[in-house]
Amino acid sequence: MVDNFSIGLTHLLMAIALWRLLYRDDLDREVSPRMLWQRRRDAERAAQDGPNDA
Repeated sequence: MVDNFSIGLTHLLMAIALWRLLYRDDLDREVSPRMLWQRRRDAERAAQDGPNDA
């Protein structure tokens, strides 16, 4: 009984992980890590500069 439970539990966890991986938005786009870093950096700078202009 315990063996069946442990096998079932691990398979269920792998299925959940696969489900979450398949429905990620970033799997459909090929963006380099450098471009992601640049976008985040630009967004942070814009957020910091925005309140000072008001």
